[in-house]
Amino acid sequence: MDPLDVTSPQDNTYAPAHGHVLLLSCMDPRLLDDTVRFMNHDNLCNRYDHVIMAGAALGALGGCLPEYEHWRQTFRDHLAGAHKLHHIEDVYILEHRACGAYHKIFNVADPFGDGPQDHTREEACHYKYASLLKREIHAWAKEHEVKLKVQLFMMDLRGRVHVMHPPKKTLAKK
Repeated sequence: MDPLDVTSPQDNTYAPAHGHVLLLSCMDPRLLDDTVRFMNHDNLCNRYDHVIMAGAALGALGGCLPEYEHWRQTFRDHLAGAHKLHHIEDVYILEHRACGAYHKIFNVADPFGDGPQDHTREEACHYKYASLLKREIHAWAKEHEVKLKVQLFMMDLRGRVHVMHPPKKTLAKK
């Protein structure tokens, strides 16, 4: 699916969750309605716990900064609570374009432009932190003998969502 295709609001290339889900998303108020629409699209109405942290995955990792390290524990506490209370089977990590937390709070990247190469670089940045968090979630699940499926998503500012994949490797020029 082309993430820029305005005729298709959601990516249908993945199997949606069947059980309860823990959703991690950013605090950006521009995307709250679109986030609910995305979850309803996956038939998850009233079947997900929603954790909202600035920067989504980056925030849940403590922003890779000592002063935000307690955010990492906060996310783990929510993960444990969602499992204990609702027996979650899936975790959705929902990143989004033009995330101010990446720039203003955590200062990990300069603001990205709006061209195709800028989108590729921006998504690679988000993928980096989302995949780090995915590994931490899997480690937590293994430690607690829990099976969790973790899916990584990217939302644009029009509410379109697609699955994030590892960035394509580019060949170095010789």
